[in-house]
Amino acid sequence: MSEQQRLEEAVDLILEHDPRAAVYPPSWRADGRVQYFYRRNTILVRTRDLELVETTLRQDPSDEYVRRHEGHTAGPILPEGIRIEKLPVIAGVTRIDWSDDVGEPYDTLSVLEGLDDQLGLNTATPVHGLSVCPNSGHPCPANDPAAVPSKSCGPVPPVNDGICCGTHGWDGDGVVVGVVDGGLIEDAPKTWPWMEGVYGDFEDPYDANHIIKPYAGHGTFVAGCVRCVAPRAEVYVRRAEEIAGLAYEDEIIQKMSDTLNQGADIIVCEFDGITRLHLPMLTFSAFYDECLRHVNVVVVAPAGNDTSRLPTYPAAYSWVVGVGALSANGTYRADFSNWGGWVDVYAPGVDLVNALAVGDYDTVHDPKERRHLDGLVKWSGTSFSAPLVAGMIAARMSATGENAPQAAEALLRFALSQAVRGVGPVLLPDQVCGTPREACHHGCDCACK
Repeated sequence: MSEQQRLEEAVDLILEHDPRAAVYPPSWRADGRVQYFYRRNTILVRTRDLELVETTLRQDPSDEYVRRHEGHTAGPILPEGIRIEKLPVIAGVTRIDWSDDVGEPYDTLSVLEGLDDQLGLNTATPVHGLSVCPNSGHPCPANDPAAVPSKSCGPVPPVNDGICCGTHGWDGDGVVVGVVDGGLIEDAPKTWPWMEGVYGDFEDPYDANHIIKPYAGHGTFVAGCVRCVAPRAEVYVRRAEEIAGLAYEDEIIQKMSDTLNQGADIIVCEFDGITRLHLPMLTFSAFYDECLRHVNVVVVAPAGNDTSRLPTYPAAYSWVVGVGALSANGTYRADFSNWGGWVDVYAPGVDLVNALAVGDYDTVHDPKERRHLDGLVKWSGTSFSAPLVAGMIAARMSATGENAPQAAEALLRFALSQAVRGVGPVLLPDQVCGTPREACHHGCDCACK
């Protein structure tokens, strides 16, 4: 299957299952690339700007705007006859919806252009659709999950024994890690020892024919990656309702807010994407302003699988630890990983092994085939690099008594000290203590050796 066919199949799957979804640019088939997904006939605004935006929607746009947009006749951006509904999202952000049966010039992007003209950029934004397998140009994971030779092979990376540089306690004990993803497979915590005690919102991984759905089990695999590095951490998965791997930012941020309120020290947000005009999302910005900046909580997110330096959100926020993927041997950037100065650190992301569902699975990538998966699979992507870093932060917290931002800062400093030329700062799962290799004491048999 060509890249173009793969793109069309992935996007058509989303559009077929979600009538709310739209794609920019409209010429995505001809262009061979999607810039971003968004929800039709709805926008987001800061609650403080709500009255101003509502008034502006009912006013005539400028003559210059009308001249630039041939399809727009003189009249309000949204006429009075089109009813709007205002819905709270989280503290500081309100969603404005209007009728689904109106077309141009009252579609989402036309309305946003009118508001941009009157109020400036990013006063209002679309409700972005973000992928659970971060790959904005092609909404698919880096590859398909593959069966491993035997259940006895165990996870990769292996489960951390909690010992680093000759001391115990580097295991995440007492630390709470919340994963916002597609849900948790119910049997996994009962099947795999390192998953014991993981809890959260369950997902049904099977379609009507009992075939494992695309992207199903992603949250389970991610939770397993956290537990391999921080085996005594409390880990739970919150399900953001996704369709064919896509969820909307307003729903994702509500799950992140729930996760914060549940006492998480570290939040792993597994949704990511490129935004309109490459500007920050209002929901995540407000979440930080209203909630996160006042607490000692760290957000970790994957950088995406586009082999691109374009920033993706939420990974590109300065207050998020954005994680790219290293090759299997840990010495190069993975060929699919996004990169750039906005990526904070790189961690292994190729051929990791962890828990998934049991059953048949139809691949998205070439070769197109049906695989039987036996509950333990090999998978690649920045999605799986991110939870390794989250687990390292948790493991360090339990041993040092640092809070999450302090532990993250210490590990990022260490990552920078061993930066790889052509890649950037790197962390390996067995470096949880963040001690330079030359500082390990004589006879140390820990991973820092």
